[in-house]
Amino acid sequence: MRTRLRELLRRSESAETPELEPTHEHCISCNADLEGSRSFERYKVCHSCGFHFHLTARERLATLLDPGSFHEDDRSVTAIDPISFEGRRAYRARVINAQRRTGLAEAALTGTGNIVGREVVVAVLDFSFLGGSIGVVAGERLARAFEKAAARKTAIITVCSTAGTRMQEGLLALMQAPRIAAAAKKHERTGQPHIAIVTDPTTGSAYAGFVSLADVIIAEPNALVGYGALRALEEAEGHDLPKGAHTSESHLKHGLIDAVVPRSHLRDTVALLLDLIQNEYHPGHQEGRRQGRATHTQHAAWQQLQLSRHEERPNGLDFIARMTNSFFELHGDRLGEDDAGVATGFAWLGGEAVMIVAQIRPHDDPAGAWLRPGAFRKAARAMRIAGRFHLPLITIVDTAGAHPALGNEESGLGHAIATCMATMLELPTPTVAVITGEASSEGAMAMAVADRVLMMDNAVYEVMRPEEAAKTLYGEAERAGEVAERLRITSHDCLKLGIVDATVPEPGEGAHTDHNEAAMLLRRSILRELNSLQRMRDKKRLDRRYDRYREIGSTRSWLRGTVERRIAHLVDRGGAAWDRFRRTTVRRRDDFGGDDIPL
Repeated sequence: MRTRLRELLRRSESAETPELEPTHEHCISCNADLEGSRSFERYKVCHSCGFHFHLTARERLATLLDPGSFHEDDRSVTAIDPISFEGRRAYRARVINAQRRTGLAEAALTGTGNIVGREVVVAVLDFSFLGGSIGVVAGERLARAFEKAAARKTAIITVCSTAGTRMQEGLLALMQAPRIAAAAKKHERTGQPHIAIVTDPTTGSAYAGFVSLADVIIAEPNALVGYGALRALEEAEGHDLPKGAHTSESHLKHGLIDAVVPRSHLRDTVALLLDLIQNEYHPGHQEGRRQGRATHTQHAAWQQLQLSRHEERPNGLDFIARMTNSFFELHGDRLGEDDAGVATGFAWLGGEAVMIVAQIRPHDDPAGAWLRPGAFRKAARAMRIAGRFHLPLITIVDTAGAHPALGNEESGLGHAIATCMATMLELPTPTVAVITGEASSEGAMAMAVADRVLMMDNAVYEVMRPEEAAKTLYGEAERAGEVAERLRITSHDCLKLGIVDATVPEPGEGAHTDHNEAAMLLRRSILRELNSLQRMRDKKRLDRRYDRYREIGSTRSWLRGTVERRIAHLVDRGGAAWDRFRRTTVRRRDDFGGDDIPL
């Protein structure tokens, strides 16, 4: 059966139109009887193994849009054989035959419709029409769809099932990629979302063009996805690809797409994303819940550090699950990594859509929560999306720091940290950072440069881990407790230093004793800060953010600084003079066999 599926994939990449429909009432993957299957009748999905059969463009729209809402655009945009291509079979005849057989004028079907009452522009590439390949007409239709979405200031949904560029139209076909991309970037500037749905197969110029420019990319299960055709990859490797390679699941693992969603859930998923991204409701964030049994900590620095690292302390995912609704996770940095050290995504918080970036400290290894370059790139990508859609950004900070390994250095760790920090500093939307555990060094700082910085009572914020600081300063890791106290790492120290704006009380002996109560207390504090920030004009908020980080730890005024400096020098000189006096006027007791004796 695997050989049969592989052959279907090979045929799916050819210019000819493959027969991906079952020729009888049995699944071509598992041979299950499909007669009477409601899953197959409604979605063309095998109820037994989940194999997704091909859908035509109109069938696809029927599963996504509200019934009767689709209106086709640009049907009159046609062109046949723009470069007079000659082959074994006349290209013109093949186009005409595809038009008659599919009822489509071209591979791209575009128009407008509604998803749960919300208007969207849709564009579908139908594999039944010459392998869904993109030529001059399909390129024009897709570009017009993006332009229409831009003009109407609405979202665009693209659905791809394509083998890429239509070779019979030569360089004109190749140049459709920048043609569509230019229109896609124009649409991007309106601040409206582009959601791409990739199905089996999606390869070539579509994947390397407008699909990869989408804000969110969703794939159907087990779809062939990527730039290269399956045949080309196998020839380059010299053997069959490993099982699961070059599929939607593989792309999700490497952070190249955001989700793999079964066809039956696609409509609901897209509707949720549109609600989250296009939400215009900004509540007053007033909550009247009782504070409960929360207390402010009085622990010493070393004890507070141990609490911040407690293996049962809630991490970023625990807080997200308890504070928010409908979290849609975004995966990866689009550069081949999906670092599990950071989770990002859209969510409802207090009735408002927000973007969340959370550092994830694993419960089974709380001391090993290191971040690598992909984590910072992933976070920066989420921040940029928040800025595009004017969504408030919430960051949850809890990390041992950036991982100082050679491989990470060579992968651009420094640049990734700097880019993440700079992106957050310049974000046009309200930002709130919450330090929930141990926030160490640049790894924490890069995601904590917000308009408001909160800190849970038993959290710590440190220039470096006290154990490492003790080794550096004294050559003794055992003095870590002493160093922790001197570095002023506790939440109340940070509040006094002006590093954070407020502390958040914790239940009982700490957040680890009651995750639900801890999340409720944190949620209330975040909503209070968001409410305050959203009452400000954007320019005022951005100016205050600039002033905050420009002035933090700033030098004193000229007069006070001069006086302070001179006093310090006098004290230092006094200490040096006493040392000289001791050296010249005192002999050690071992010189005289007794007490120190002045000369």
